[in-house]
Parts: sequence; C-alpha cells; structure tokens
Amino acid sequence: MANLQNERTKKLIYLGFRDLLTKESFSKITINEIADEAMIHRSTFYTHFNDKYDLLNQYLNSQRTDSNFKMDDFFDHPFTTVATINNQELLPLLSLQSNDTDFRTGFFQFIIDTVMADQSDKTDLDRFFFIGRIKAINLWIEKTHQPYNPFVDYHYLDQVFKTGKK
Repeated sequence: MANLQNERTKKLIYLGFRDLLTKESFSKITINEIADEAMIHRSTFYTHFNDKYDLLNQYLNSQRTDSNFKMDDFFDHPFTTVATINNQELLPLLSLQSNDTDFRTGFFQFIIDTVMADQSDKTDLDRFFFIGRIKAINLWIEKTHQPYNPFVDYHYLDQVFKTGKK
C-alpha cells in the first residue's frame, strides 16, 4: 500500500511541476511552489527528491520510460530522439524552457545519466565521445550565439552531430 501511495504522490508532484514549467522558468521555480502546486507539504517533497534538479531528472526519466525511446536511435540522432520523447507533453515544455540556463544544465545531466546507464555494447569511450559531441554542439550554440534551439531545430542539429559541419 505504501508503494502505491508513494507512486501517487510522485505523480502529483510531476503534474504540479509540469504545470509550473508551463508558467515560469525552471530557475525561478521554488520547492515551496512545487509543493503548493502538488498539494503536499514541503517535507513530503524531500521524501521523494533531493532538490528540484533531482525532480527534473526523475521527471524526464519517467517521460523517457513512458515513450518509445530506443538507445540505438538516440546514439544515431540524439536531438530528434529527445524531441520525440513523449512529444505531445514534453516538447512544448522543452521549447519553453530552452533559454533557461539552469534547465539546460539539468537537462544535460539527464542526457549524461541516460547515456551512462545504457547497457548496450558501447564502450565508456564511445559514451563519453557521444556526450562530448552533444555538449560541444550546445556550447557552440550558446557561446557563438547561433540561432538554433536544440528543442526546435533538432533535425538540423542531428546533421551537425553526424557531420561536424554547419
């Protein structure tokens, strides 16, 4: 019974968190707001999550788990694969939050965790090179003020990922 109650509470937190992400940037969202939106006590939040970054990571992971996500597709075209994770629910949130540095940091950590947890025959070196290429593209966009949004221009960025050319 306690397990079912924990799942229900997490779902309420996810729903409240998702609603908040449609209204304000991730960096401005507080734990108190998340707890209020989920109709729980602040201490209940900390029973399930370490902080809002942990919540973001677990929420994204739940969306990935509920989708048709395939690691092979992810390694072949990562930006498109991410964009299609639970497309109807997640993609609008990713687009809204794409300019928030804290959100991008949390999202990149989700990417790292997903790649490192992969159980395929990829070597650690393959995984780190993959992560490096994703990070390099994001840094290129950010530092050179490229007009690309990883959550909107995913087809183009997959071409950059494959070829290393603009």
